[in-house]
Amino acid sequence: MRERMRLNIRERCQKVFQAFSAKGHLTIRAIAQATGISKSSVHRHQQAMKHRHQHPESEVWESPVGAQWLKRLGIATIFIFCFKRGVGCESLAEFFRLLGLEQHVGVSVSSLRQIRTQMETQILDYQRLPQSQLEHPQTPVEACVSVDETFFDQVVLVLWTCPVDSSWWRRCPRTIGMRLGSITPSRR
Repeated sequence: MRERMRLNIRERCQKVFQAFSAKGHLTIRAIAQATGISKSSVHRHQQAMKHRHQHPESEVWESPVGAQWLKRLGIATIFIFCFKRGVGCESLAEFFRLLGLEQHVGVSVSSLRQIRTQMETQILDYQRLPQSQLEHPQTPVEACVSVDETFFDQVVLVLWTCPVDSSWWRRCPRTIGMRLGSITPSRR
């Protein structure tokens, strides 16, 4: 009983799915005992899984890896299409329905708007963090200097500051040194 209270509905469903997948065809009672979830809850999850499996790929989305991938797909789709391209949530809802994901992901216009608003808030909060660190620096700002001539006719000096986390640069085994017009890697 305690186990059931700690897991959310998605986690319980994944646990039931894993038990059905791993153990083969067992009774609802056996699955309930194996998972620590009540028989009625196991039965409801089994019925819901049958209802969701309308497409051949539907079983993939029941697994933890598939559910994680769906989250990434949803967030990436909202970011690219809503924020970068200005597509509305109505079109996104239609897009997810055409993919057959309405049984696995909340694709209503209101739920997509809610997620978009949460993402927008988090992006703006993250933007404020580096700005506040630059306004009130507690440590000196580190700058990485490099050259980039890939897309330019002449060599261009590139400066990059990363006040949030530039510790990766210290872990790099090689740094780029400059000598009169040529780039040579040098050891620290």
